[in-house]
Amino acid sequence: MTPTSSLKLTWSSALESGDRATDVQHKYLIEIINELAEAIETGKAGQSIRKILNLLKQYTDWHFCREELCMERRQCPAAAANKEAHKHFMRTFDAFAEEYKVSGGSEDIAMRMYKTLTDWLVMHIQKIDTNLASCPDNGCSR
Repeated sequence: MTPTSSLKLTWSSALESGDRATDVQHKYLIEIINELAEAIETGKAGQSIRKILNLLKQYTDWHFCREELCMERRQCPAAAANKEAHKHFMRTFDAFAEEYKVSGGSEDIAMRMYKTLTDWLVMHIQKIDTNLASCPDNGCSR
């Protein structure tokens, strides 16, 4: 995943996990994060953070459960590391949400959140989720 001429991220084959459904979900996470990038670029991040935080919270809760189950079903050796990484992400995410509540939202919070989310997502997919490719498919993509 590389930044385009704007802050927005684009999908690349380097992020393919080896599970079709997981990849579709990751692409949607990128769309959510790109909403934040657009809000930052247009100077509307402070107004958009609440919506983006709510959507991201709901979607990551659902996605992480689904991905963890997929790794368990496929007996992926990265399953434990994946679960721990998700817990760490949620702690970071919850800290941003709390900071937003306290401050009312700012461009600074939006930019820090964007940087943290993009760095984490790319690194997580490339280091952990791509391990699915070497595990037998036990029906996760169906």
